[in-house]
Amino acid sequence: MFFSKWHLITLVLIVIAWVALIAGGYERRVVLRSGFGAVVMLYIVTTIPIATITYNEKSMEMKMRAEVARHYEYKMEQLGDSVRDIDRLALAAGSFSDDKSFKIKLYAGNYNDSYRFTGTLIVTTYDEQDKELDRRTYEKVTVEPGEVKEIDTYYSSTSFEKYRYEFIPQNE
Repeated sequence: MFFSKWHLITLVLIVIAWVALIAGGYERRVVLRSGFGAVVMLYIVTTIPIATITYNEKSMEMKMRAEVARHYEYKMEQLGDSVRDIDRLALAAGSFSDDKSFKIKLYAGNYNDSYRFTGTLIVTTYDEQDKELDRRTYEKVTVEPGEVKEIDTYYSSTSFEKYRYEFIPQNE
């Protein structure tokens, strides 16, 4: 059965419906029949938009995780045998259309078994003509060994074509 934290809205609406039926002075049979009908109808009506929103978010997350893995594999092919611990970090940036703006998501992955990254991440996005669109700095970022996680989500009026990133380890 599908249930999320967003279904609390449904629960509130169901309580309101039951209270209204009881306060309306209807006989018990009508309250039960209409109350259970309201439960089913409200669940269905609220689940459709909730499921759509939840599916879109999960879909974006799966795409971003796959992009981090793809980027890491490409990076390892390019580096060959000269791989350092810091090189096992990968980042993916994705732009998703959201009505009149774009949702920009940043995911980082640490593909090392023992190296814990703590430091600064600088991400710069560019348009088709290599003009810088946005530059963001994330300080005190921590990515555990084997972890892939979302770093940030923000909105922009434009999409980007390319991005570059730099991990700067914190001296401990």
